[in-house]
Amino acid sequence: MTLAIAAVAALVLGAPGPLWLRLALLAALIAVGLDQAFRRVPAFDPLGRVHWHLPAASGVKRCALTFDDGPSPATAAVLDILAAEKVPATFFVLGANVERHPAVVQRARDEGHAVGIHGMSHAKLAGAAADAIEQQVSGVTRVLEGLGVTPTSIYRTPHGYKSSGVFDVARRRGLTLWAWSRGVWDTDRPRPVVLVRRATRFARSGMVLLLHDGRGHEPQPDVQSMLTALPAIIRELKQRGFTFVRVGDA
Repeated sequence: MTLAIAAVAALVLGAPGPLWLRLALLAALIAVGLDQAFRRVPAFDPLGRVHWHLPAASGVKRCALTFDDGPSPATAAVLDILAAEKVPATFFVLGANVERHPAVVQRARDEGHAVGIHGMSHAKLAGAAADAIEQQVSGVTRVLEGLGVTPTSIYRTPHGYKSSGVFDVARRRGLTLWAWSRGVWDTDRPRPVVLVRRATRFARSGMVLLLHDGRGHEPQPDVQSMLTALPAIIRELKQRGFTFVRVGDA
């Protein structure tokens, strides 16, 4: 982003015309760019209200596995892998998918994983008003509580998009907003070896890894590439000395 702003500044300031006009145009372009970054760049917030990295822990290498868009028919297999590897994870769930697969959410809760809020649907919330966001959050909360599952007070919007309304609702409901520090684009379904490389190369303590056990509203999402890669991702990170935590505990 810094390089893009610098490039725009050089072009605008080097253009012909009065200096005051060029400065005004530059200020307007920067304002538009920052507004779009605020809405669409998941971890970007000038006030630091979005968490995307685990806080430092002295002498401990920590990371967090997070799964978005579920539950789905594949979530049980994810839970099997996590149980076999004895690691916790965080699931940001969609209410519509919880209604399809209620038992697997209860299982995730029972096995010690964090269940966070993603939305009732996979609606994009860049610029959305607070009332629309409230419906998304209250909808999934109501579905979860109807199953006896109290969601952890964490919230990740679909795609990480946001608006001032997102922060208003989060503040009223006592929710902590979470983005991520590393996405592996698993929804594009590359080969598993590619996902393992993306997830583990340059791994750093505090990493929050974004994976998907669903694909938005799809009732039968194909997440097989991620499922195949997941054990290898976990084992490679373990070999490097990482421990796994839930973002709700960070």
